[in-house]
Amino acid sequence: MAIAGIIPVAKWLAQIQQRSDVGCRLCKRAREQRGASTKFLPEETYGHINTAFFDGMTTTVTAAHHFIWRHLYASMQAAQTTASKLRFVTPDKESIMNTLWQEEGFEQICSKESLTEKAAEIEKIISVKEHKRERYDFDSKMFYENHFWNRRPGGIVIIKNHRTLYILEFKRSSDRNEDFLGGKGRWG
Repeated sequence: MAIAGIIPVAKWLAQIQQRSDVGCRLCKRAREQRGASTKFLPEETYGHINTAFFDGMTTTVTAAHHFIWRHLYASMQAAQTTASKLRFVTPDKESIMNTLWQEEGFEQICSKESLTEKAAEIEKIISVKEHKRERYDFDSKMFYENHFWNRRPGGIVIIKNHRTLYILEFKRSSDRNEDFLGGKGRWG
């Protein structure tokens, strides 16, 4: 296996009858360390270990995410000319859009209603996750508005004199496609 560059995950070991439990050993250890329940562990598959939902990697994935954003911001700021009037919001903090709207004075750029309307058009493209379906079915318009205003963007860039607001965000595949994790979970 070392030659193939793979590790023997629990699901594969169970398939060859070398292990009876397919629960993720690393998630179990991470949960034990923080005193959480070890019941209902996810299956230990290659796909699971390579996702941000992997308890054993949460801290590392979050640190990598923040490092990448800081580097991206620094690169954009370094590339600015003296004539550009870019203002970067949220490089070192995470806030929901509603809080950012109130704190950063975005109403000087566009109305909240206008941004809500435009955001709803984009939100409609993203499939509604099954666990959110009931809220969506109750009031789809309010669902899209709440979904947008409760988002935590990776960053925002403002060009005030052009009345332009850029919302910067990289989404995981699992945010855009609910079946993505199911597909990765089958990669045992």
